[in-house]
Amino acid sequence: MKIRWNALLNFLVFLAVLMLLAGFQTTFWFQLFGNVPSPLLWLNLIVYMILYRKPFPAIFTIYAMGFILLTFTAMPLKMMWISLIILFTLVYAIKSRVFWSGSGYYTIMCAFSAVAYHLIYFFGSMVLEKNPASFEIVDRLVQIILTPSFAFPMYWLLAKIDKITQDELVHEPGGLEL
Repeated sequence: MKIRWNALLNFLVFLAVLMLLAGFQTTFWFQLFGNVPSPLLWLNLIVYMILYRKPFPAIFTIYAMGFILLTFTAMPLKMMWISLIILFTLVYAIKSRVFWSGSGYYTIMCAFSAVAYHLIYFFGSMVLEKNPASFEIVDRLVQIILTPSFAFPMYWLLAKIDKITQDELVHEPGGLEL
């Protein structure tokens, strides 16, 4: 079996980017902006993986990213993985119906994912945990607003990384391509 070094390099670079984004979100953001909730920058990276990877490599990458994110949160592994796989299913279902390549679609999907992730996590926590997550409407709304606002520069950065570390970009459109 031939090892695809570009795919491995791409995978490792994206894991490093994930750690940088999560580190920025959990430490440096609060040094700059105080008590303002940080955007879910790692969620934008996961949305990029869902949109621009084939399903099985995307799931594998998302599970690896979820495992790495555990070092940055107090969330249990079951909640992380269940939330991410449900989010994958929702975003992939939309992608299989309507897809166009570019930063506009990516930003729309990041906004959808920010809302969906908070709903999935909140209701999943109510069902699966003894001490469910608190509602905290203001914090969640600020994160939902801030997360897609970082999508455009992140798309540019992630597309550059893909261009450098992969043989070809994987754009697997679904039903209606615009």
